[in-house]
Amino acid sequence: MKRLKLGLAVMLSLLLVLLAGCQAVGGVDVSKAALSTLDVKSSMSKQTLSLQLVPTDGKLTEEDQKAIDLLNSFSVTIDQAAVKDMNNASMEGSVQLQGKKLPFHLAMDKKALTLSVEGMTQPISVPLELEDLDLGFVGQNMTNESLIQMYKDVLGFLLKHTPNPSSISVTPVTEKVNGESLSLQKLHIDIRGDELVGLAKGFLTSVSKDKEGVKQLISNLYDTYYPIFAAYAGAPEETAAPDNAEKEKNINEAVNELMGALDELLPDYDKNVDGLFQEAPELSEILGKNTVLSLDFMLDSKLNIRKQNMDLTVQLPASEDLPIKQVKVHSEAETWKVNEPVTVHAVDSSKGIWEVNPGEATPGEVLRHLDRQSELYRLLKDDMNITSKSFSMYTEEDASELYDAGFEPVVVNNTMMVPLKYVADELDAKLVWDNATKQITLTDDLTGSKIVLKMGSKLASIDGVNETLAQPVQNMDGYAYVPMRFITKALGAQGNWDRNEQTVTIVRN
Repeated sequence: MKRLKLGLAVMLSLLLVLLAGCQAVGGVDVSKAALSTLDVKSSMSKQTLSLQLVPTDGKLTEEDQKAIDLLNSFSVTIDQAAVKDMNNASMEGSVQLQGKKLPFHLAMDKKALTLSVEGMTQPISVPLELEDLDLGFVGQNMTNESLIQMYKDVLGFLLKHTPNPSSISVTPVTEKVNGESLSLQKLHIDIRGDELVGLAKGFLTSVSKDKEGVKQLISNLYDTYYPIFAAYAGAPEETAAPDNAEKEKNINEAVNELMGALDELLPDYDKNVDGLFQEAPELSEILGKNTVLSLDFMLDSKLNIRKQNMDLTVQLPASEDLPIKQVKVHSEAETWKVNEPVTVHAVDSSKGIWEVNPGEATPGEVLRHLDRQSELYRLLKDDMNITSKSFSMYTEEDASELYDAGFEPVVVNNTMMVPLKYVADELDAKLVWDNATKQITLTDDLTGSKIVLKMGSKLASIDGVNETLAQPVQNMDGYAYVPMRFITKALGAQGNWDRNEQTVTIVRN
């Protein structure tokens, strides 16, 4: 995330590479155009994105129609995106859904990404420094310059081997970009789903004949990615980097393994693809002629992309379980002030900041940071049902035996007992254990209610009101177990025991 701007440029470059191929078209050097996107340091832009689901011809259920209408009402408008440099950017725009408009403002600097959406009581701030995300080893040798060079190495290799699709052309056009008329070259690309298999084969065949190129690419990437591979493999942090001889050995082994895999794959490529389509005939629809990606890139004299249009149609296989037959995505974008001074706009933090790490915010936390009268609150709670939860636990027919303690339910004296911590985690309830008193306190994520239990006791309380449990809280292989009916009700959920399937299902709407 820290490299957001670079990531966007890389994605755009890859799109050009994979879809336009590497050959010059109409006097435009596609390879140079793709690589030039990585040299854009600053810019201003605006963009729109919309989605359309095309329903099947049959009659839809009310629920399916409602879901399709909801998604078809979705669109995103970015009125102004400013990129000052690799680490500083801002974006202002709105999300439209069901005729409602939700303005948002996003800003990024070296330390954090901050987002404000109309209806939030405070903007949310997410740390971007790798050490804050406990991923420091991933980027310890990466500078902006080394990252750019790494991406250029990869893109150069892809450009060298990627064939052009059948429909690609360049024509001169005059287009308005941010109100200014410009003379541009339009690179137009149409690629159908039934071309992808052949394009992939052409790429793999070309790579299989370029052992030296593969070795050069792996050598260029080795120093950057070796610490990551070593860390994932469990090597201690103090492990010394390999010397030159070991490095050469590792690189040669990787090259030989890759080239060997290609030599095994390519002779039977067509046969294996045919077999895949026979085993999964629905792929013939998805990767058929009706799946089409249409792209227009308008390039200036420096091969900077100043305007772009995208239309993607994905054909879906007919299925009784699938109420749509096509997914369509449309996007338009304009870019100006390329590599010129740009001013980014900070998010208003005068009311404070809600700091949160990615993936840690619970539904209750999110709703508590919203104005209950706002459209955003209604959207997340009522339309998107972010508080809904559903999970299952499985046991054996002989409930006297407990398998995988802490995760499976068990029947005790005709009472279904469930593992407290597992249920609490699934419902985002905060659990605190007091070892001195053997007391457990749960805080409900949505309501803030306090549930107090004690090991070995039938007495429990919810916000100070005492209740008697059907069975006492029990320690089973080091895990606290409580009656299912009590804990699900206390946390605003419903529990159901299916004796035939030997399954406990807990649902919170």
